[in-house]
Order: sequence, then C-alpha cells, then structure tokens
Amino acid sequence: MRNSLAITVASLAVAASVVSCGQDTPAVCGSVNDLKTSVNNVTKIDVTSSGALSDLKSGLSAVQSDLAQVKSDATSKFGSQINAVEQSYDALKTSVASVQSGATAATLAEAGAALSTFGTDVKKLITDIQSTC
Repeated sequence: MRNSLAITVASLAVAASVVSCGQDTPAVCGSVNDLKTSVNNVTKIDVTSSGALSDLKSGLSAVQSDLAQVKSDATSKFGSQINAVEQSYDALKTSVASVQSGATAATLAEAGAALSTFGTDVKKLITDIQSTC
C-alpha cells in the first residue's frame, strides 16, 4: 500500500511537470521580446550624430509597431504600464519632430531627455511582462 501511494504521488508529480512544460508561452512574451529589441536599438542612437534623425524615425516606427502588438497581446493587467509607455513615446515623437524642424542644443537635449524617459518606461513594462512569462 505504501509503495502504491509513493508510485501514485510520483506519477502525479511527473504528469504535472509534463503538463506545465507543454503549456504554450503567452503571445505577449514574444511580442515584448520584439519590443525590447526595438527599444534597445533606439536607446543606443547617439542623438548628436549626423544620421540620428533618420535613425530615430526608423527606430520609432519599429517601436510603435512592436508596442501596438504588445498592447494587443497584453491583458488589462498591464494597462497602466502601457499607458505610461505610450505617453513617453508620444513625447519622444514630439521632441524628434522639434529636432527635425530645427536642430539646436535645446531640441537635442529635449530629445535626449525624452529618449531616456521612454527607455525607463518601456524597460519597466518589459520587466513586468517578462515576470509573468
């Protein structure tokens, strides 16, 4: 009887581990990894370089697409973090537009600050989502 109980418990433990291993990873886990990559690419841009504006515009387009996918995949659980990222993204887009219409030390500094804030907000979102993956 004791051996039978031990075998049953062991069988249940193996079955539980197989079931948990076989579960699909939520879609948000993949989309947040894509977002992380595109954000890392944008945050590495030197805003004072000659090609920075073009690189930022291209990078922000990728971020916008990846962020939309995360928003689509995420549950309401991450709504406040997504809103913070969207607000800092909008501020970054505005500062990039300011640089485009007239690159000055002030507009470049504003773009740098906006990029930093955006990076912080999106990294928090990524960390929060990845903790559930």
